[in-house]
Amino acid sequence: MNSRGTTNQSFLVSVVVVNYNCKKWLERFFLSLRAQTIFDRTEVIMVDNTSKDGSAEICEKEMATWPNGVFLQTGGNYGFGGGSNRGAKIARGKYLFFLNPDVWLEPDCLEELVRCAEGNKVKTAGPLVLDYDSNHIQVIGASGFDLFGGMIPVRPDENCDQLFAIGTFFFIEREFFEKLGRFDDELFLYNEEMDLSWRAWIAGESIVPASSARIHHQGASSGERAVENRTNETKRFYANRNQLLVIFKNTQFLLLGLALSQTTLIMAEAVMGACLARRPSFFYWALLKPVTDCWRLRRHIWKQRGENRLIRRRGDWWILKHFFRFGFGRWTDVKRLFKFGVKIDPSRSTTASKK
Repeated sequence: MNSRGTTNQSFLVSVVVVNYNCKKWLERFFLSLRAQTIFDRTEVIMVDNTSKDGSAEICEKEMATWPNGVFLQTGGNYGFGGGSNRGAKIARGKYLFFLNPDVWLEPDCLEELVRCAEGNKVKTAGPLVLDYDSNHIQVIGASGFDLFGGMIPVRPDENCDQLFAIGTFFFIEREFFEKLGRFDDELFLYNEEMDLSWRAWIAGESIVPASSARIHHQGASSGERAVENRTNETKRFYANRNQLLVIFKNTQFLLLGLALSQTTLIMAEAVMGACLARRPSFFYWALLKPVTDCWRLRRHIWKQRGENRLIRRRGDWWILKHFFRFGFGRWTDVKRLFKFGVKIDPSRSTTASKK
């Protein structure tokens, strides 16, 4: 079902929100959207991936009362990227801002994102993401990539004027998003922002941090939430497979070598996780399944590489010179693995929520 407001106007920003069983976060999220300084120039598209907790009904009812609100039921679970693409297809804003509902935005967040993008004459920007109940910085983005192709997070004290990859919650000009080919539906979960960021840079564009655009996210930074989000077989499958897919799709020749180093890394992770979990199946889901699934998707990879050739303005050497970083981008994952261990997930259920 798709319901629209009655207005036919175009908007400055279309906020595309992918909901999947996020009922507990909706009230504060909606309040923060209504409080936006440019709310009257903002379209809100609530995309529901067939939620089972009653949140779909809440979203549909809420959007029906907003002149700038749209509710879109996908009829299935298409992950964050797939849901976002369906919302973007009907968006009318100059800019798109992709979100999950487990956030709240400070009142000038959208206005600051627009100001940052237009002031820097770029088509893509990333907000400053803070913890849900505090001003502790959760994520800024990635300043580059390491020897394994993993993202190197921007340090809170680092003066970074360009991002290699947005950490989460993409703000992008709608026409440019279409030019890049949208999110990759095949990823389903994890690394969507990394993939789109790669394509933005090779297409000749820049990504800037919008530190004055502040958003609070219920992430897995500490405490009970961190325990709930400790690694499991489902997460390792999607994260590891998608990391390889990003490399296979977006590099040319020189940086294809990152796929070998990344495979070596996830091999070590698979052995370590299987030992900690005392479950051999973790090795399969963390290594064998991701690698074989990349082979299954080889035609998709080849097609994506062909599409990237049409938009490419920068090659591997340029990317390497500007964004290779010495260091290891996954220290946080390693620490979490040893601190919280491995959660065995027999159902291996998937969601459309963020990391």
